[in-house]
Amino acid sequence: MDKEIKDPEGILKVITALFGKLPAYIVNSEKEFPVKIIALKNKALIINTNLKFPTRERILTVVHNGSKFLAHFNLAGGDGNGIEILTPVKIQIATASRQGTRVEASQIQTGMVVTNIINVNDVSKAIGFDDKKVDAILLAYRTKLAKAFPLSSIFFAGRMDNRLRLMHHYDKDIFIVDRKEKSTASPAFFPFDEYLRIFDNSKIPDNYISEICVPIKYKGYVHLGYVQVLSEKPLEFEVYKQIQTFASAVSRDIINTGVFQESRDVCQVMDLSMGGISFIHAPSRSFSRSVTLNGTILFDLNLEAGKKVTIRGIIKNIRNQETNFRVGCQFYNLTEKDTETLEDFLNVGKEEVPNPEELEGQENPSSDGNEGEQNEENFDSTSTTSEGESSQTVLEEGSEADPFANHMEDNFTENPEEPN
Repeated sequence: MDKEIKDPEGILKVITALFGKLPAYIVNSEKEFPVKIIALKNKALIINTNLKFPTRERILTVVHNGSKFLAHFNLAGGDGNGIEILTPVKIQIATASRQGTRVEASQIQTGMVVTNIINVNDVSKAIGFDDKKVDAILLAYRTKLAKAFPLSSIFFAGRMDNRLRLMHHYDKDIFIVDRKEKSTASPAFFPFDEYLRIFDNSKIPDNYISEICVPIKYKGYVHLGYVQVLSEKPLEFEVYKQIQTFASAVSRDIINTGVFQESRDVCQVMDLSMGGISFIHAPSRSFSRSVTLNGTILFDLNLEAGKKVTIRGIIKNIRNQETNFRVGCQFYNLTEKDTETLEDFLNVGKEEVPNPEELEGQENPSSDGNEGEQNEENFDSTSTTSEGESSQTVLEEGSEADPFANHMEDNFTENPEEPN
């Protein structure tokens, strides 16, 4: 390790500047897995992970400007169902280096292409304006929903309300069978105690004891709104499945209106791994709008005939190749379904041959990745030189939007990749 931060104030500065802003990973059995950061609260980090650990020690990592930050924590509490409260102990800083390799498109011998690129920020902008087609779809679905469930609603807006924000942070749907019987709660859904806090701050009458609330998402990633059903009697799991299907239908039809300005460019894939991708993009109008360094984008990756995944990633580098641009993008917490499809396609686990080109330093990349390959596709070789300088530099570079600013006791921070 190059440097180590043990000063409590310096540790909190780094955690505040990086661990709420950049994709974080947790070490388990010498491998790294994506971890959900929920909040920084009372000088402790609250996370969500499904992994099991043999001890109370936790190590979380992020990569920023060519340096890898390994934050050591102790488990201080949690709900026993994935939500953990961690208190920081120290932070180690080392030079980041890529641990995995990519497969050249020519090696796979398939016509992989990237299509429908859109910047995440443009998703929220699209639904922030009145659109007659979208309004007509929402009206039709609200009418249909009200016939089956009289007390129901569809929330759809360019800015999250508190209920949607918390579902986004926990990445779980709300399914409360009986608000007055905690024994009916399932750890697979939104935390029961946290739901009670939402309910106490809502205007829902006390006679309603059951609620189902399922997010409406753009291609499984960006939260656009939610479908909500309330009942005076316990709702069954079968009803939850119906609402889940209903929310997916709303999302599908709204996307089909064309309100989201996805790029029409078809981009040839150059290489691919479980951690990232590079592809060729023409200098088109959509390129200048959607593709920005360190920006978060969504796109469809067509692997082969009949096989497609939707990818969320952060742009790490953009190389000018005379007539076109080569874009390097690192994946950011893919959905479970898309991760499995990629694993099957790439036959993960086979021996890989290092690609020297991927180890070249690049200009000011930010951080993220996936599992053991999370280290940067390309890094700036600059690393910090002293404890004080390390924490201060990180704070300055990440201070343009403090992820934990204005954080109230019972509210949770916005996740940077999702628009408000």
